[in-house]
Amino acid sequence: MSLDDLPAKSASLSRRAFLYLASLASLAPALVRGAQAAPSAASAKYSAAQLSEWNALLKEAAEFPLYSALFGRRSRRFGWGMEIPRGPLKFKSDKPPSSLDDFERSMLLAAGIGVSGQHNGIPYSDAESGLATYAARYTGRTVPTAAGIGSPDLFYTEDSGTYFVSTRDAKTDGNWAHERLSEPERVIAAAQEHTRQLSDKRIELPRGEPHYSAHNTWNANVPGSTVFIPVANVSEQFMGFLFIVAGSGFTVWDDQHARPAGDLEPFFKQGLLDPEKKYPLSYMEQYILTCSAVEMGDMGHNIVLALQTLGLGGWFFSGISPFSLMGAGAAKGLPGLGFRFQTDPKWGVPNPIGLDGIYESYCPPYHKDMRAAVEAYVNLKFGPGGAYDPKSPGPFLDNPKIKATAARPEPELVEAVVKIAEYIYATYGKFPGTVPSMYIRFYAQAHRLETAFYDKFIQDPYLATHGRNVARWLKKIGRA
Repeated sequence: MSLDDLPAKSASLSRRAFLYLASLASLAPALVRGAQAAPSAASAKYSAAQLSEWNALLKEAAEFPLYSALFGRRSRRFGWGMEIPRGPLKFKSDKPPSSLDDFERSMLLAAGIGVSGQHNGIPYSDAESGLATYAARYTGRTVPTAAGIGSPDLFYTEDSGTYFVSTRDAKTDGNWAHERLSEPERVIAAAQEHTRQLSDKRIELPRGEPHYSAHNTWNANVPGSTVFIPVANVSEQFMGFLFIVAGSGFTVWDDQHARPAGDLEPFFKQGLLDPEKKYPLSYMEQYILTCSAVEMGDMGHNIVLALQTLGLGGWFFSGISPFSLMGAGAAKGLPGLGFRFQTDPKWGVPNPIGLDGIYESYCPPYHKDMRAAVEAYVNLKFGPGGAYDPKSPGPFLDNPKIKATAARPEPELVEAVVKIAEYIYATYGKFPGTVPSMYIRFYAQAHRLETAFYDKFIQDPYLATHGRNVARWLKKIGRA
């Protein structure tokens, strides 16, 4: 991939400056390790010709500069099999919808949610004498997460079915760039190891409002496409923030009712909480929802950048109702992903609380009560195999020694968080109180690009990688 692959009007940097920046950002040093890798058992699943093609694509991806992806990124919404029925851009594709292959899908999953080893954690906090314990996991991934809590994961739906991909607790995977991106069958295996099939069908919704925005009815979640669906456990993020805030002496203040969030007087007397240091509950919940949204957005954006590398069409969007997609219409025959919901006449929308046995929030019915939910979160971090277990993996040269300085929260702090959590759940009927317990809002779609549409209507329409992808797949379907 060179500067010549960029649309001409994007190339405002000098060639020398651009290539210098691009060389710094290139993924090649991390990816090109094929000579060091042992053959994978998965090779038997694929033909020699298929593996040869994928190895060439992997090499191309390794040499594709980051800045070429950034400045070549566009929302390319028109794919094979699609049609714009009327208007100035009326067009009908004459090509059949064609799904991603195993390599393409796995490379997109690696970009969106791949494991990069162990993150560095929070090295210091004035509120703690030893190692700061804000993070809930040390699993490093291709996306950042607030305070290392690391709750987001990913669903996707396509012609072959609907799936859940979880890497948040992949603490023993190592860095995929070193261990898995050396051979195509290794990255496929890495993605498959963390993928669980939920259904053998694509999620189908009526193609109109309120399920789809009007401008997405013709191209979103259509045959041939893969829709990647980031998800955030906001209740887990919120639980982590409650420990951070209360551990720093702040009083969670219910600003909607102008009172402390619970009977916190005992903790004022102990000096654990300062009644003059008020942290508004509504602000905190907006904060954690924003953090979750940013994490999900980073995941989707990484996938869209990888589309440029692989020469796939697609875009980052929000035009599918998350309630429909998650399953709020199950009683009307629209099961979506199958999430469980809470409802209350006082709320404007239903509250998704989890997918049973797969992705569950920190509240009833997944925990007996909020005390049990708080204790479960503490155990996630400090129990056997938790982030601060000296025997568990971590980023430090001497993990046992450094992790041994991490102190389990004092009983008084745990009790304060229990009281706050119980108050929020009792007052608002859910946890968190004013934002969703689970959050889906953004999507990244991948599909084969209908280059004929772009050649007809769009200036500087696509990159050379898109042309090569289309040429390769036309040959596969006998249309070369």
